[in-house]
Order: sequence, then structure tokens, then C-alpha cells
Amino acid sequence: MSNGTPDCIDDQHLLFFGRVIHCFARHEALMQEIIAAVSGADVASIKLLTRSLSFTEKRDALFNLLRHRAAPLDQIDQIQDYLLVLKTFTPLRDDIAHSVWIEGKPSNLIWPDWLTAGPLTAIKPMHDIGRSERDFIEDDADKVTYTLDELKADVETLEKNYVRFREYAAGIGLAFSNAV
Repeated sequence: MSNGTPDCIDDQHLLFFGRVIHCFARHEALMQEIIAAVSGADVASIKLLTRSLSFTEKRDALFNLLRHRAAPLDQIDQIQDYLLVLKTFTPLRDDIAHSVWIEGKPSNLIWPDWLTAGPLTAIKPMHDIGRSERDFIEDDADKVTYTLDELKADVETLEKNYVRFREYAAGIGLAFSNAV
């Protein structure tokens, strides 16, 4: 591990972090593909036009276009449902990209001593830090910890959502069925 990586972050954490970021990128690419299909443009042109937009801005552009082109409301609702799942995980994605992580301990956690050699620990993002870790102040919104199992479950949810979203978009003719 490099000197810049805290001891509490191991390769498994980094793998899950990368998968979260990649899931968001895949959803963004699918949104761009849908924009291209709805507008009649090629995907490469849409990617060039929207590459500097944030995830939220791409989502807004997609819905503005769907409404402008008078897409059926049930399709708009279904697409909104698929993208709403990502709203739940946006704080995690933002923490991965913009926070240093420290070790955290989930509260009220008990386990049989034969299950593990030591206490189950979790990691949490540090949102605001002074000169040292002791200066860290967290409020109720910042009290978020992630165990490896929770990160794995989050990644699985994001990946399943993407597959279902792609299948839906392909089924209504707004995406290629064979794309990744």
C-alpha cells in the first residue's frame, strides 16, 4: 500500500470504490445513448456535447429532451425510477471522490467471538478536518460508515439497476441491446 493510503483502506475497499464510480459512468453513458436515440443524433456527438456536464446535468438534459419530444409519460416515469436509485448512492460516490476515509466502528454491533478474530470495523469519510484527526467534527448527516459487506451490497444494487435500466431502454428502442 502506498504511503498516501490510510491503513484502514485496503484493496477490497478500493475495488468497491472503483466499481461504484464505474457504475455511475455506465449509467451516464446509457443516458447519453438515450439522448442520442431521442434526438436522432449519433452517440459520439452527444458524448462530445455532454462530456463536461455533471451526472445531475446529464440527467436534467435527458428529462428536458424527453419532455420536449413528448415521450410517453410511463416511459419518463420508468426512466426516472431507474435514475432515482442513483440519487441514493450519490453521497457515497461523492465521498469516494472527495473525502479522505478513516476507520469507524458501527454502533451497537455484536458478534460471536468464533466468527472473527477481532472487532468488525467499518470506514467512514471525513468531510471536515482541522489540523489533525482529533479536530474532525461530524454532524448527524456525516455519521455514515460502510463495512465491506455494505459496500458490496451497494455495488450489487447499482450493477443490477444498470442491467435492468439498459434492458428497459433497449426494449423501448432507446438503447442498443448488446452494449455493456
